[in-house]
Amino acid sequence: MAYKALELNRPLTYELEGLEVGLTSNCNFRCDYCCAYNRNDGQNLDAREVIRILEDIPTLRRVRLSGGEVTLKFQDCVEVVAYCASRGIQTQLNSNGSLLNEARIQELAAAGLTTIHISFNFTDADQFSNYYHIPVATYHKIIENIRLCAATSIDTVLETLLFEKTQEHLTEISDRAYELGVRTHEIQNSIIMDHTGWKNIAARDQLKRAVAELIAARRQDTALYFTCMDRFAEDLGFREQPGVYFPHCIEGKKQLHLHGNGDVLISELCHPVIIGNIYQGTVLKEIFNTMPAALRDYLDRQPCPALSAIFPGKQ
Repeated sequence: MAYKALELNRPLTYELEGLEVGLTSNCNFRCDYCCAYNRNDGQNLDAREVIRILEDIPTLRRVRLSGGEVTLKFQDCVEVVAYCASRGIQTQLNSNGSLLNEARIQELAAAGLTTIHISFNFTDADQFSNYYHIPVATYHKIIENIRLCAATSIDTVLETLLFEKTQEHLTEISDRAYELGVRTHEIQNSIIMDHTGWKNIAARDQLKRAVAELIAARRQDTALYFTCMDRFAEDLGFREQPGVYFPHCIEGKKQLHLHGNGDVLISELCHPVIIGNIYQGTVLKEIFNTMPAALRDYLDRQPCPALSAIFPGKQ
């Protein structure tokens, strides 16, 4: 299954095919736009419990492991990945890349990890350090880990958040990713997220120019994924083409999020509404049949904060 295969077809029927599992709410970074900054509730899931939960969901095609910083629970990651591989379920690790090393990367590859997804917003160590308030040495370690990941069987994806700090540097960032051996670059449209306090987004004209320039500069052997842009891509004159994709949103339609305390959410970032709790009677494999009221309302309205941010008042 290719990267974002679930998102490359518009979800017309609702079935739980993707589950993002928050193994930990702890993180060694404090990114302004991330829920972990505010959540950090100490709730965790260990590998045995995650596997027990996954065993009861026959429709799963992909499991994403995230946090917080998921590699704070590295051995749990390895165990869940190995279990999923035994069932033919694709796995993705969402990480900042700072806690990896060559041995850990090889262990994840041997366990059968499909994709590692690493945030990559800066090509300059000092800019990175100043923005995240992280030592410069951490940036160099992440760079080396990206290079090591790209040399394995793991599909290595770098994600860049599109906002004022990156909008003028997308081509530069993509070029650096290419130099590191990465051939899949995802651009995440930044949206206003009141629950994190994040309001620092790219304006429409800047977004349009940045995306157009990056598409024009794309190398033939590189795939670009522009996330949270499918609802307005045509209005801005963007079109899908070989190597350029505008994945459909599957949040709440084919993918849900599970927190360490058992809460089930429609989405982690875009629509963080709790629709149940697996320790309080919610059965994941039946959730689209029982249809909690908040989920039904979401599917009826399909609110899109990315769309409303670019075209205020439009849904």
